[in-house]
Amino acid sequence: MHVCKKIATYLRSAFVQGGANLRGLPLIPKSLWASAPHNRTAYNEFVLWIHRLHLPHVTQLVDVGANHGDFSQATEALYPQCKALLVEPLPILHPELERRCAERANRWQLAKCALSREPGTATLYIDQEQDAIASLNAFSEDYLQANPNSRSSQTFECKVQTLDGLCAEQGIRKIDLLKIDVEGFEFEVLEGGKEMLQSTESLIVEVSLVRRPGDVDALERMLTLLRSSGFRLVELLPSYAAPDQPWLPVEFNILARRS
Repeated sequence: MHVCKKIATYLRSAFVQGGANLRGLPLIPKSLWASAPHNRTAYNEFVLWIHRLHLPHVTQLVDVGANHGDFSQATEALYPQCKALLVEPLPILHPELERRCAERANRWQLAKCALSREPGTATLYIDQEQDAIASLNAFSEDYLQANPNSRSSQTFECKVQTLDGLCAEQGIRKIDLLKIDVEGFEFEVLEGGKEMLQSTESLIVEVSLVRRPGDVDALERMLTLLRSSGFRLVELLPSYAAPDQPWLPVEFNILARRS
């Protein structure tokens, strides 16, 4: 991303936080601050997304596909006392997430699993170019065309739980903010969380049109699912376009909440 755009995003994030936003400052070397977000531009964008939901409070966050924990940090910036359940199956990310959870005592918890429609085990496919990107969906031809450098370099069997089962295990009865970024497996996550979805106040979910072969109606189906579950659309944000067709978004982030 162009430096000017990074700075502009940082300043907007600082404005909504009402402070200096040192955590999101892109000029400080990350080597000097171990607690800084992994991707500060993404962190600042997440702050802006969460702010657009205009939530009166966030007591419980569930971060599905937590990656390096940047989204949870963004939520914490706006709602300092919120508790967070970080769901991440990739072992390479666990040491960092465990450290971030330890820094926050009992407010953050890590679940080392993936989520789907039923519990068990499943094959996780890892991107050879970015080992922090993985999916329970195999790398489809549509996805590889949109991401020419991507290839599945490794697979392994990971533990799978349902959102309903995991929340019951953690004693979570209500979710103020649910974030889902699971590289094309978002429908399966929601199928396994039908009960908790009814107790969720807001959510941010990434919908991919290239992860699921031939599923060109994924966006419409997700919007219909959320509407039928009582959510109102707040914003629809294109997040990725096809390299050969920059006018054509192939991934979206949906921001939605109850009235």
